[in-house]
Amino acid sequence: MSAYVVLARKWRPAQFSDIVGQSHIVRTLTHAIRQERVHHAYLFTGSRGIGKTSIARIFAKVIRCEHCSWSQQNPNLHETIRSCDDCPSCKEIAAGSSVDVIEIDGASNNGVEAVREIRENAKYMPTVGSRKIYIIDEVHMLTTAAFNALLKTLEEPPQHVIFIFATTEPHKIPATILSRCQRFDYRRVTLSQSQIRLEEIAKAEGIQTETGSLALIARAGEGSMRDALSLLDQVIAFSGSQISIQSVRESIGLIGGQTLLGILTGIFRRSPLEALQHIDEAYQQGHDLRVLTRSLTEFLHAILLIKINAPHSSANAISTEEWEELRKIAPQRTVEEVEMIFQVLHHGLEWIARSPQPKTVLDVLIIKCSTAEALIYMDGTPTPKAPSLPSLHTPISPSVSSKVSSAETSHPISKSWEGLIESIRKSRPLIASILEHATSNRLPNSSTPPADRIVQIYFPPEEAYFKEQLQSRIYQEQLVQLSKEYLGIQIRFQIELKDKKSNTESLAARKDREQKERLASIRDQAQNHPMILEAKSLFGGELGPIDVREVNHANLST
Repeated sequence: MSAYVVLARKWRPAQFSDIVGQSHIVRTLTHAIRQERVHHAYLFTGSRGIGKTSIARIFAKVIRCEHCSWSQQNPNLHETIRSCDDCPSCKEIAAGSSVDVIEIDGASNNGVEAVREIRENAKYMPTVGSRKIYIIDEVHMLTTAAFNALLKTLEEPPQHVIFIFATTEPHKIPATILSRCQRFDYRRVTLSQSQIRLEEIAKAEGIQTETGSLALIARAGEGSMRDALSLLDQVIAFSGSQISIQSVRESIGLIGGQTLLGILTGIFRRSPLEALQHIDEAYQQGHDLRVLTRSLTEFLHAILLIKINAPHSSANAISTEEWEELRKIAPQRTVEEVEMIFQVLHHGLEWIARSPQPKTVLDVLIIKCSTAEALIYMDGTPTPKAPSLPSLHTPISPSVSSKVSSAETSHPISKSWEGLIESIRKSRPLIASILEHATSNRLPNSSTPPADRIVQIYFPPEEAYFKEQLQSRIYQEQLVQLSKEYLGIQIRFQIELKDKKSNTESLAARKDREQKERLASIRDQAQNHPMILEAKSLFGGELGPIDVREVNHANLST
């Protein structure tokens, strides 16, 4: 039985024209070869499986090929430059046995002795041809001493030597090394590019595929062509020469698009039980809840794109079928509500990752999203209300009601920062809750010169999240309009982070402080109540935890 060659190796690019998704790099390198402007050191950076080492090998082959050719009729078409793949040099490089193209694993040869050996050998001319090429993979793994030893060679390199460094973590490479290299940042392979390549390979391998099945594999590859080919190998081993959507999901454990759509449908319909049912099914099937949550945010991102009439091409990770399904549920929620749900799940990812009970955390987040209070439509008509979405920063005390009685409306609201917040709360409670965490300078009035009608809003550095929210285009437009309705003049806003060096405190901080003071007072009164003191004197011991509960006095009978 002959040894099987996995697809990732069998279909590894052999020419520049085979490279997927890195045309900007291929173009630059081929032009450098044609113009004889090859640099002595290159740095290829990017995530795994996107062609860094493959392009390094192809580059080496073309430079050393005895019969390298390109179309003279189309000198600007970089795809036409090719190595012959037949001369001894090309064959040796393809087999990994060339003595003049040396590939080194930086992870296992990361010491200063290994680099000194490279320095000594680099002095000697190549056995054949005019160039000796060193390809060092995972170069960021070299020690500081090894980098220092390499630096001298990069400063004054022999004319016949070319270094090609590849890494997934360029930030770990010293600046002295980076400054002596031409750096190329590789892009992740898009979903469509990966899918097209998978279709070509499946056809060449005689594999029949159901529509949409290869799109699932491409998405699971997460921008890595090598990972996508490894997954294709796994699916073929599972299902044979007939690949279906179901076989892809079963063989590599993908979360089905219908599961994600079911969860979002439950959230959008304000039916938490429906959403939780799909969560439970995914959990019982062994799916990673972090992956599930990330997938939900991808779908929510697509819904936001749909709501602003963006084309499908804007969401590379979403298939055509999924895009159309998302279009059906998108009208059920406003842009602001979708954005809020996205933020809850996005910021909940870290919580899920840290928690020993990730499903419990995700269930709570889903319930919050499903039962969040509806925002107000632009025509002023409120949607049916559900329980409001609690914030991690919301104080325990009851929030100020957004309703204004007939007695209150007869008196104009004071033109103050708190008055502005309460005015905004009537129609945009989410913006008002964000502003509660900020402080501001004095509000301008009609006598303020137009050029000075600027309101500065300050958030403490630890609450930069609220600053980012308020700086979104939608919130900025609404804030300007609502403040104009309250103040009667057009004003501008400057939103900044500011340390708490003054005595000014935000409305939320004041509520929180007052609530803590009230609870401390209640606990102090309880601890010093005559009955408690008498019980302690009679029985000894210590007073246990004091549970303070809110009581609705209106419901108490007299």
